[in-house]
Amino acid sequence: MSSIYAHNFKRRTSSSSFPAYGAPRRQSAFGSRGGARFLGIIGTVRGLTFRQGSSAFFKLSLVLAIILLSLRFTRFFAAANDRGSASVYTDSTDRTNHTEVLVDMFLSVNQPFNERSVRIMSPLSDPTGKLEPGVKNTRRFSHFRCLGDDNNIDGRAERACVFENVCYDVEGKEWLYYVMPTMTMWFGFQSRPDTKLKPILFDSVRGERFGFWEEGLGFIGLSGFTQGATDWGPTVSKFRTANCEPTAIFSMKVRQSASPASTSPSTTAILKTAHALFHLAVHDDNLGHLLWEEMGALWYSMVRLNVFSSELVAMHTVGPLPDRALNRKFRDAFFAALTPRAPVSFDEYVAETARAHGGGAGASHVCFDQLMVGGNMLRFFQNRDWHNMGHEPLFYSLRNRVLGVHGIDPRQVPQRHKIVFTNKTETLKKAIDGGLTKNRGISNLAELVNFVRAKYAGLGVVVEVVEWQKLPMKAQLELMHSTTIFISPSGGVSTLLPFLPEGAHAILIDYYERNGVLYYGTAAGHSISMEAPLWNHVPHVKKQYYQVWEAKDLVSDVPGKTVEECDWRYEVSTVVDLRRMDTLIEAAFEDMEA
Repeated sequence: MSSIYAHNFKRRTSSSSFPAYGAPRRQSAFGSRGGARFLGIIGTVRGLTFRQGSSAFFKLSLVLAIILLSLRFTRFFAAANDRGSASVYTDSTDRTNHTEVLVDMFLSVNQPFNERSVRIMSPLSDPTGKLEPGVKNTRRFSHFRCLGDDNNIDGRAERACVFENVCYDVEGKEWLYYVMPTMTMWFGFQSRPDTKLKPILFDSVRGERFGFWEEGLGFIGLSGFTQGATDWGPTVSKFRTANCEPTAIFSMKVRQSASPASTSPSTTAILKTAHALFHLAVHDDNLGHLLWEEMGALWYSMVRLNVFSSELVAMHTVGPLPDRALNRKFRDAFFAALTPRAPVSFDEYVAETARAHGGGAGASHVCFDQLMVGGNMLRFFQNRDWHNMGHEPLFYSLRNRVLGVHGIDPRQVPQRHKIVFTNKTETLKKAIDGGLTKNRGISNLAELVNFVRAKYAGLGVVVEVVEWQKLPMKAQLELMHSTTIFISPSGGVSTLLPFLPEGAHAILIDYYERNGVLYYGTAAGHSISMEAPLWNHVPHVKKQYYQVWEAKDLVSDVPGKTVEECDWRYEVSTVVDLRRMDTLIEAAFEDMEA
């Protein structure tokens, strides 16, 4: 599967240097699979029609049937393509709208689970068997379904779920999940509801679990960095029994514990649009963690859970949205690729929603028809490589959507070589002790750039040195997408890599791991490419690694510390051997040669 979504972009002006998206040319009026099946049917019927001994009337009848069927199939598959459910685009002509086009698979667009799920009244609701046809969403009870480990309570870090009909108690500041009690019979009497909770998770050691919280830990982790501190889970609602009313001999009617969305809608704000909870935990506003893990998780989970919504409302919880300038810069640049609606702070959003309900009368509860939670997994750690397996189309489609919202054609490739060096030599960032320091730069960057320019500039190769933080995000994306060889130290500055054009090369500077760190999953004695666990799953860019093996390859970035006294992951820069780097550059040129 090459891609899950092909993003649509606004019509570009004629001055654009690349072909814009637009009205597609489809492979056939039938669609690829339907057309093949239909042609097979035609061949079979033709063989039956013209076999020896067939009557003229029989032949004529079948020919007419073929004509009628062809018209029917043509309309059917053309309509399927027009709906955008499985169209495959073969050129780069302009598209004229912003609807998402599904490629290679079907995803439900803007359609809640309850509208496409089994929703039939339980026979336990009415032991007499007189069941009334139900509707798809009565909003009486809650439902959920998840990705992740159903057999381990510790699977919360990888779990992603969508909840239906869950409510937030505005005054009690508590999430509530409403369950349906079953009716039991006792000596001919229909008794009170059976208050036994039904299992939510089946732990392979501890057995059935009946709540969303376990020893202070929630059902879902909102961040891979802050497990426990940002866990989430609703509280299963308590059963309430109303005054029993006799409705027949030897039976009683019992009110069930239903959601206020159904029992008291006048004082309940009901949100039909898909919503999601998320948390931004990376306090140094590292681009890689913010985009490819924390914000990207919203896109990945929509696709993985099959709950894509073009109007998703992302609610930041466990604290307000960060007000740091760099965090705002990245949100403004990337969030539009996830949803056209700007993210909100949950506390403010739900309070305002409750206040505005009923013309200002207020609401005691805010209920959500569809709430997505989780899926924010660590993706850059060596011991978390498995988080990325099979997610290649997710990364690629997010890359395309980000480029698209900035008006950049993700399929356009440059026509001349450009080498771009990342300049971290003068960049200061927070040190381990809280101060500011340089780290993970190329110590002899000026010498290296002069060497490369002397060799290649006269051959028509553009060589640029960039301090990325000084450029607006659109300019950064445009520069990356016009680069053929990207040379960078590891760290957040390298995580623009997926925006390189198809077939480009990246040469990344490793660091040497002396001790091994269990947290990152790194082993002692290895030359480590810090972001390789994710880059291994970005196949449209060819990666090469400048490996580091000993102290002579390094210089201390901390005044007063020798190289041996420094942390080689955080406190040193690399002295690049010019000839060894040039060998990698030559390899890149050769690999891209026509």
